[in-house]
Amino acid sequence: MFSKLEINQSALLHNAQLFSQRLGPKHFAPVLKSNAYGHGLKEIYKILATTQPEWLCVNYAAEGAELRSLGFKGRILVVGPLYNSAHVKDAADQNLDLNISNFEALKAWLELKNPPSVHLKFDTGLARQGFSIEGIETLAKKIKNSPAHLAKCVGVYTHFANVEDVQDYSYAFRQLAILEQCVQQLQANGIPVKMIHAASSASSLLLEQSRFHLCRVGMSLFGHWPSDSTRLSFFQSHGERLELKPVLSWQTEVAMVRDVPVGDHIGYGCQYKVMRPMRIAVLPVGYFEGYPRLAGSSQSYVLIDGKRCQLVGRICMNMMMVDVTHLENIVIGAPVTLIGTQGSEKISAETLAGWAETIQYELLSRLHVDIPRVIV
Repeated sequence: MFSKLEINQSALLHNAQLFSQRLGPKHFAPVLKSNAYGHGLKEIYKILATTQPEWLCVNYAAEGAELRSLGFKGRILVVGPLYNSAHVKDAADQNLDLNISNFEALKAWLELKNPPSVHLKFDTGLARQGFSIEGIETLAKKIKNSPAHLAKCVGVYTHFANVEDVQDYSYAFRQLAILEQCVQQLQANGIPVKMIHAASSASSLLLEQSRFHLCRVGMSLFGHWPSDSTRLSFFQSHGERLELKPVLSWQTEVAMVRDVPVGDHIGYGCQYKVMRPMRIAVLPVGYFEGYPRLAGSSQSYVLIDGKRCQLVGRICMNMMMVDVTHLENIVIGAPVTLIGTQGSEKISAETLAGWAETIQYELLSRLHVDIPRVIV
């Protein structure tokens, strides 16, 4: 790989402290799924370990196993689907808290002689993972049949469907009402509820009613608002500007410089025709590395020598071309910023995602796992 991702330690610690102070350290549960949202699970854990978090959340049992191998002794919640006995056993072997959201996973858990702690997930309106409220009586009956398993039933939770991109939270309040009904019915059927959680990044910031016992903070831990709507809603409701500091920047360098005469074409499909004498730089990054192919348009640019350099031609699998005609003394090896700040100019993950008609969640999580992550 001819690029690197710089992981800003002070920015991550700033964001972690911000959420720990707002939510309380016992309620703050950093989410490190999907390679820590593309930032690097090992690198992010190395930094967060200095804060001694009580909880971490992952999507796969394998991610939890990696955190255990790195030395984490606290609680790890697997929020991704566990739908057969092998998945449940893998998680149990690493002493992970399990998300149980269907009767198949429940059956596999009930078959374990030494059951790990479980969190029962209820679908309150996302139509993804979770038991329905109508199945509570059957669910409770199965759990009560085994006192050892009943003792390990520690949490009840859900996930919001419509908080990030709206300023009307009526649907979220409806989900909270359904969750409350689930808790009440579980208790009425003999299942004690020791812990409730629902909040992710946006709801942790916007809906105090959703915080309960844990707040599963993912994207905002890495310095990004879930959406512009979330940022605006927070300012309107709280009257303050919360500073989230982006943790990741993406750097590469110029691999080649060449002159292209008028009338020639640049890139696949001859999409870009040169209308003036042009000098271009070839960069050793493409969509294989995670730079989105759709970002190759007239509005897209990178930063070289503190100046914007427009992308020309289509993004290739491992390369892209940019216009450097306006730069003086451009040389092979010159540093290039794809995400981050150079001089007075900045390209945010949100900006690059917008060029590609996607969101920063997808962009960051799809940065190739083999790109070196360097803590700075």
